[in-house]
Amino acid sequence: MSVPLRCCLPNPMYMTPRSIRFILQAVALASSLCTASCIYEYDSCPDRLSLQIVNDWSEDPSAAPGGMAYIFFPDDGAAAWRFDFPGNTAGSVSLPVGNYSFLSYNDDTANVLFSEDSGYGEYEAYTATAQLLGAIPASERGSILPTGHDGRERVVRPPDMLWGCAYCSVKLHYGGVRYVTTGTSQTGEQPVFSPDFILTALQRPLTAHYTFRIEDIENLSGVSSMSAALGGMAGSLTLASGEKGRYPSTLSLKAASLSPTVVGGDFYTFGIPPAPAVANILSLFVVIKDGRRFCYEFDVTDQVRTAPDPMEVLLTVRGLTIDKSDTGDGTGFDVSVDGWQTVTVNIRG
Repeated sequence: MSVPLRCCLPNPMYMTPRSIRFILQAVALASSLCTASCIYEYDSCPDRLSLQIVNDWSEDPSAAPGGMAYIFFPDDGAAAWRFDFPGNTAGSVSLPVGNYSFLSYNDDTANVLFSEDSGYGEYEAYTATAQLLGAIPASERGSILPTGHDGRERVVRPPDMLWGCAYCSVKLHYGGVRYVTTGTSQTGEQPVFSPDFILTALQRPLTAHYTFRIEDIENLSGVSSMSAALGGMAGSLTLASGEKGRYPSTLSLKAASLSPTVVGGDFYTFGIPPAPAVANILSLFVVIKDGRRFCYEFDVTDQVRTAPDPMEVLLTVRGLTIDKSDTGDGTGFDVSVDGWQTVTVNIRG
């Protein structure tokens, strides 16, 4: 179902680039179908009440988003109201009296896309498709993917850091605002009534931070380029419920040499699917200086699923011998070499 949005405009000097793009799109839509979407100035929207939105960053005090979006979905199915404010603080908005559901999230993301035509319960964050070997020059990729990556999983970009808040019930009436918060893991849902028309949005981290390290590597000096991937991960997130995408996806990752014997990188992810059915395989793609291509695969399923903190995960594998380049330390490239050799590595703890 298509859900049009109505936008009330904050001061233009405070609008984020994503906010500006969103509003320009809304203006274009309004000009062609004004009954589906309307743009209102604050002082020209009739029969509305002022509501102060205050962000609670207690679950991530260091959060510093470039801007936040706040969306109110009327229970009667009418067009949703969206407000954008810069930074990690919100402000005052104006809404008609009524019952709503509420979502907020940071609108400064580059890799994260949103199903903005969906309603409250189906509003989803996801990322665009990508290619494996993205960090390897196109002239060195070859035409054959490693055997462990034959298209069984959708390959996507990793998301950016994402924060958000979801309240299923916000009742704005002349006596104040009543809403049900999701609370914390200890308190659960909490009903709140504010006669001062203040809605406190508890902003939580929605994406986990992963770091990977491949240590004790031999012959790393013979590598001309590299990239990485992690399979078996969720490719989307429903903001209202926090449910991860059901189908496993492979994240295309950057990899860098951290020392003469260590390769690593870090990224954000939506996490693992709710019922993970495939292994989490960490792959390192390398092109060595004589043009040969290798994909080294490590099964990190246990590390992913038993991490003490699922929002901050360290994947560590040790023991990898990369084939020596036939050209020594030269930079020759044998154009007759095609395809990839996949090597499954038994990792050491």
